[in-house]
Amino acid sequence: MTYLGDYSYSDSAVCMVYERIEGEKDEEGNPLYGIQYRKINDLNGLLASGSTILIYFYSSMDNGSALITASVEEMASEYNGQMTVVMLDAMQYRALVEKYDIEAVPEFILKKNGESDKVFGAFKYDYWTVGDVVYWLNENGIK
Repeated sequence: MTYLGDYSYSDSAVCMVYERIEGEKDEEGNPLYGIQYRKINDLNGLLASGSTILIYFYSSMDNGSALITASVEEMASEYNGQMTVVMLDAMQYRALVEKYDIEAVPEFILKKNGESDKVFGAFKYDYWTVGDVVYWLNENGIK
């Protein structure tokens, strides 16, 4: 993807990319693959690309989001090739938070070319799990 840059685990806008882990091999000598975080060099271009994108808003101020982030990594692996998973720090992307009327994080937005953007609406639930997000994705055509 031309919108992505180098590996980064500290930028406020990253893409979870399922790819070969450089220099890593399994016990049989086969290359290992997994989620790598790539810095997003052109967020506006990526969002306007027409690709199917899941935006995962989180807060760098919330230490409790690590478990959700790990589950989102699993979704990025599972749905590799069907959608691109973008991880944005809500504290740094206030304009997008306002655009989608996000009241709390974590939150998920699904962008599909030719359709209106879908908001998971985590704030409306008393309790939700990542399984609920997967169900929501399935309802919106991501199988």
